[in-house]
Formats: sequence, structure tokens, C-alpha cells
Amino acid sequence: MKFLHPYVMLFLAPLFWATSNVTGKLGKAWLSPYAFTFWRWLLATALLSLLFRRQIRADWPQLKARAGWLFVVGGSGFALFNVVLYGAFARGASVVNVSMITALIPLAVLLVDVGFLRGRAHPLQWLGVALSFVGVLWLVSRGEPLALRENGIAPGDSLALVNVVIYAGYSLALRRAPPVHWARLLWAMCAAATLVSVPFYATELWTRGFHLPPWQGWLLLAYVVLFVSILSKLFYMESVLVIGASRAALTMNLLPVFGALVGVAVFADERLGGYVLVALALVAAGIGLSEWGAMRLAFRRGA
Repeated sequence: MKFLHPYVMLFLAPLFWATSNVTGKLGKAWLSPYAFTFWRWLLATALLSLLFRRQIRADWPQLKARAGWLFVVGGSGFALFNVVLYGAFARGASVVNVSMITALIPLAVLLVDVGFLRGRAHPLQWLGVALSFVGVLWLVSRGEPLALRENGIAPGDSLALVNVVIYAGYSLALRRAPPVHWARLLWAMCAAATLVSVPFYATELWTRGFHLPPWQGWLLLAYVVLFVSILSKLFYMESVLVIGASRAALTMNLLPVFGALVGVAVFADERLGGYVLVALALVAAGIGLSEWGAMRLAFRRGA
């Protein structure tokens, strides 16, 4: 099946992912964090089951053999991540802040990789992640880092920081993913996320009663399932197959920037104030240095 030009897909994939934060903030008007998470992954599982049922049956023995791994990784990287993300927006987090805090994920991955998995890093990578860290610190403190001692971090931003840890663990765990096609792996993780989200949603139903989402909630869920949960991953993986993983991965660094810009474009209360622009410049510089260091390290290994 022929898709769009790979660079078009590599532009659309992080753009779709960036809109995930926008839908999270929009969704709090119609969906609780638990309901949003449950319905998102249930509908994604159902759609993938319909599209890839034959391939899923063919890979079922391999998926079944790694059921425990899939449950933990899919349940945390998908379900818990979304519960915390939507909870952050329910507590007043801004799309700009949440989007830029995700720039700390490479820092967390690098720390674990070097500290526990015997990985190696170029000095430019350390400089890059340090700049990203300073940028996020500048952001969450609203340009006054010393004031964090007295005021602390806003509840929504704190939850976004928790998600950095969750997604970093998920990213590292993917290195041990079962050797199956991405669509079947995605289906298995969506199914795991659905199962993990059930207790959260069931608890909410027990305390608040059962209420189906309004039509606005269903429209939002349809967009998230189709564009964020499936098409973005399809575009990214197909681009990787055409131009290679190293070149494709560079475009994922656009995610914090796209997220901030989309948030400002959609919400009137989101603004790129002075301290935000400084933070954005630091994060962008950190990303650029980190990628430059990673490329130099890869070149040194290949030499």
C-alpha cells in the first residue's frame, strides 16, 4: 500500500502527536481522565482488531508468549500515561507547559541508559539535556527558579513530570519488544491499556454512576483514536522503512515545539510569554545539541 511522501508523513506524525495534549485539555469538559483513557484504548483496540485480525491471529503465539511484558509495558506506557496526562489537564496544566516538559524524556532515557544499562553518551548530549532541563525549570518556575522553594511546582506540571518517568521507562522497555509487525504490537499494547484502565473507570462508575460521553466527547475520541493513536504511528513507521530510523527520529524532536505552538493556536488562555520563549529557546538548543552529539557518537562507532 502506497502512502504519502515520507517527509510529509514525518511532519504529520509529530503534529498529530502534539494535538494529543490539545485533545486532553479539550476533553476535560466532556470526559473524566478515567473515561477518556478507557474509551480511547477500547475503541483503538476494536479498530485495530477489525483492520488486522488475520495478522493478529498469525502472530498470536508470539504475543501470547510475551503477554506479561505487553501487559506491563502497554498498561504503563499507554493507560497510566494517559490517566496522568488527562489528570494534569484536569488540574489546570497548560498545553504549552506539558508539551515542553516532554523534552525531559530524552534526559531520563539517557540517565537510565548510561547509569544502569551501560550505554554511552557524547559530551554534547549531556550539554543538550542540561540545557533542556534548565529550560523546563525556567518554564515551571515562570522565570523565577529560586521561587520554587517557596511556591513549589503547580499540580498539573507535577503530573506532567511523573509522565516523563513513565514514558522514559516505556521507551527503554521497547528495546525488548517481541519481533512482530508494529500494527500487531500496537494492538496488543492497546488491549493491555484497555485492561489496565478498567479498574480506574470501574471505580469511577461505582462512585458516580454510568454516563455515556456526550456527542462532543465521541467526536474527540474518534479523532484521538484515528489520528493520534493509529495514523501517527503508521506514518512514522512507514517513514522509518523508507528513509531509515536515524533520519526519521530527528523529526520527533519537533514534538515539544509543535505542542506549544498548537496549544497557543487553539486556546486563548495559552500564550508564549517572555519566560516561555526563553524556555523554548533553551529546550530547542538542548535538543539540537543532543542530536548533534548522538550523530557524532554514531559516526565514531561506525568509523
